[in-house]
Amino acid sequence: MQDVSNPFNPLVLNADGEISQRLKTTFGQLTSTARLAAVGLVEVDCDLGAGTAGAGSGIELLKSEVLRQQDPSARVTARASEIDGGTATPHARHIEAITRVMADAADLVAATLEQGLFPIVLAGDHSTAAATIAGIRRAHPSDRLGVIWIDAHADIHSPFTTPSGNMHGMPLAIAAAHDNLPEAINDPNTMTRQLWRHLQELGGSQGPALDLGDLIYIGVRDTEPAEDATLASHAIPVVRTEQVRREGPDAAARRCLDYLAEVDRIYVSFDVDALDSTICKGTGTPVPGGLWADEAEAILRRLLADPRVCCWEICEINPHLDTLNTLAEVSLGIFNGALEKLVERFAAPGGVCHSV
Repeated sequence: MQDVSNPFNPLVLNADGEISQRLKTTFGQLTSTARLAAVGLVEVDCDLGAGTAGAGSGIELLKSEVLRQQDPSARVTARASEIDGGTATPHARHIEAITRVMADAADLVAATLEQGLFPIVLAGDHSTAAATIAGIRRAHPSDRLGVIWIDAHADIHSPFTTPSGNMHGMPLAIAAAHDNLPEAINDPNTMTRQLWRHLQELGGSQGPALDLGDLIYIGVRDTEPAEDATLASHAIPVVRTEQVRREGPDAAARRCLDYLAEVDRIYVSFDVDALDSTICKGTGTPVPGGLWADEAEAILRRLLADPRVCCWEICEINPHLDTLNTLAEVSLGIFNGALEKLVERFAAPGGVCHSV
């Protein structure tokens, strides 16, 4: 694991996929250095898992909002921009480069938690969420981990089932070591199989980082037959947009927390394509029928108030596709609302994170 004992040297994942230390001479105007002192900011600037480049550029948009409120001594960063990934693995595109990124990202998330900090992960595409889950598992190997996945897509393909080869559709299959061989349509080459197995072992030797029985979705509405088969065979619940509208965002969030009542810790992952496509142009895979911004913010605020939530991730903002700047504005509003809730929570005794 990388040494993060000196928090004044943020860790940066550079273009070669290696960790380097860079002193930052300025962190912008800090409005209140103690407000988010319990946060460790983890940046994973990688868009190799997506079908459209540019998702990594959304990180800078959100990072400034954290730095305005955050003590720089509580910051850990990781970047993986402009990595040269090949196409020799069509059923898991760029898996060699992504494996290097994920190994270091998992180290950073684990190290952040071991320092007693709450990781806010700003990611490019959703593929590297598997590394976040692995990092949580490493830091808390004996705890039962629940995952709340807020997304338009199930992201539970494997190289054996994927129709596209894009790895942003595979993070949950990595975390759960789920190959879904009964639904296989591909025969991945030896390199792909070896690296895929390596990714599934990032969480440590105690088995898969995630049990599919401890996964629940919000907003999923664009799936493929192999994913549908997994959701059905493992009885993975989905809180649909219609349920959010009918019951309200708070009830939808409570439904997730109640489903995960027996877990010790919870990771919340928010892909902006969970939002409706009318307000979500700046992402690679917008889908109609999604959440409105106020619904997403209300759900996140309710979830982040739970003391078992130990990590929150936001991803897939692509400014290159956001020609009208609508997603930028919407995302910042949601992000700020979630940060406000974390400030409230951290102000309370024992508010950073504790297990049941």
